[in-house]
Amino acid sequence: MAMLTSKQSAALNIIKTFAQEHHRLPTLEEIGNELNIGRSTAHKHIRSLIGAGYLLESSGKAAYKLQDDFSSEDTLPYMGRIAAGAPIEAIPEQQNINLAQVFCGPDRYVLKISGDSMIEAGIWDEDYVVIQKQNYAREGAIIVALINRYEATLKYYHPKNTGVTELRPANSLLEPMFYPSEHIEIQGVLVGVFRDYIGGLENT
Repeated sequence: MAMLTSKQSAALNIIKTFAQEHHRLPTLEEIGNELNIGRSTAHKHIRSLIGAGYLLESSGKAAYKLQDDFSSEDTLPYMGRIAAGAPIEAIPEQQNINLAQVFCGPDRYVLKISGDSMIEAGIWDEDYVVIQKQNYAREGAIIVALINRYEATLKYYHPKNTGVTELRPANSLLEPMFYPSEHIEIQGVLVGVFRDYIGGLENT
């Protein structure tokens, strides 16, 4: 696939994030709103992404669709829900979960968690997190924040109108941290979390 410009990469990230959150593709207007560009410019980005092989043309309403270049080896059968509280009836479902589509993609990487500051978000010490590399985020997103170009941390992102950014932990025993916004650099946004119970990842 061809290399993307920063704006094309941002457009592709917005499309993938939107599709995961809303289970549909964003319109040109929605892409434009996220990037602060017009509909025609958003359309040019879509055409460039199609030409570069990251999107496919479609006859549907969106006129494009996500490129699905993952093999069946990247999927696992989804067998339905299981109770973690009171038992529920086990009703098998027949479909596959495409793990590569969920976790993999351009500019994504994995970090291993050290500490308990995000446990109330279901992110525990020694967990692995998948990060989408980007330098912007919505308020309330979980981000990788580089503080003073030295220390990195995973926290909820809450910028303030006063020029201060709050990095909020997901642990009621810990206090939020406040920094001048210019001292915070967003290095990525959380995509997913996984946990290794058999130690297989340590041997890869």
